[in-house]
Amino acid sequence: MRRITLCLILFWSSTLVTNADQMKLYEVKSGKVDYRINGSGDVMGQKIDTTGKKRLIFDHYGARSLTEENRVEKQTIMGQTQVNEIHTTVYMNHGVAYQVDFNAKRIIRMGEMGAMMGMLTGGEKNVGKAGEEMMKKMGGKKRGTDNVLGYTCDVWELMGSKQCIYKGIPLKVETNVMGIKSIEVATKAEFDISVDDLFGLPDFPVYDMYGNRVNKKELAAMDRQAEIENAKVQEGVEQMQQAMTSAAKEAGIEEGVVPTPSQEKAFEDAMMQAMLPQMKQQILQQEEVMREAYRCFHDADTKEEANICSNNISLATGEPSEEIGEWIPEAKKEILEYLDIYIKKIVPCVKKAASMDVLQQCMDE
Repeated sequence: MRRITLCLILFWSSTLVTNADQMKLYEVKSGKVDYRINGSGDVMGQKIDTTGKKRLIFDHYGARSLTEENRVEKQTIMGQTQVNEIHTTVYMNHGVAYQVDFNAKRIIRMGEMGAMMGMLTGGEKNVGKAGEEMMKKMGGKKRGTDNVLGYTCDVWELMGSKQCIYKGIPLKVETNVMGIKSIEVATKAEFDISVDDLFGLPDFPVYDMYGNRVNKKELAAMDRQAEIENAKVQEGVEQMQQAMTSAAKEAGIEEGVVPTPSQEKAFEDAMMQAMLPQMKQQILQQEEVMREAYRCFHDADTKEEANICSNNISLATGEPSEEIGEWIPEAKKEILEYLDIYIKKIVPCVKKAASMDVLQQCMDE
């Protein structure tokens, strides 16, 4: 539990959460930072050693960023050593994330990142400030300052980690979790520079989080729709901030005090329940889209007409469309049955759901 919570907070503190016109991740307009990565430890008789490099490129105060990491992990157990080479790239574009899998030679698009993470900012436009407040609520403590590459950064300690943060940018991160000690430290940093030519992704096919291939021609429209959805989420973030404060109070978490595992669990449970209304709203917003889709597919007599329906759904939801290869009675029946279940069973169930467990059961219909 502590490891999961720590990873979530570290991810939150280094990832864009919403639209740049509304919020700032960093107090620096643009920059490029190179890091060195080292780690080692023993876990249940297994020795682990990690070395690597990382680079962060950003502009628009962090609204657009690219993080690339190359590392080598050596795992030794009973005299046998296994070497894993890991190469990842994550591109964030105003709340939409693209994660590159170099082994599979594909890119995964995650269009909901801005909306999901935006809920954690509590309406605070200065994300760095919101991050500090969250760390305080989770027992984090500010331990003075340090100097990295000539930049004075604030040192924060939280759940076995120590971060040195300069204007929202982590220049040094040390962790000691489950016997694994690691350090990520900046070796070169340049700020307020032109970085337009440094953004770029490999020419791999793009897939959504469900494994469906995305038409690259649709990405621009999908990203624009995602920005609209992210903006909608911001309308309720103040209520979410209040829910976080209430959840921390209910769990007995005090500012500046490290929470116990039971308090962390109570906090997470309370937050899940607080998120229920917004999650229900997001699901129910698709009801009219599904009703229109049912009408469209019901009247479609040809493959071309069915693909028009599919494209219309894509434009309305921001999700990639799937090309329909053949429009036979069996395929039409299958789609209509799915839409009928969503409209007549899932939607009524979601409207009545009073807990996250019930909501999940609704979606499993």
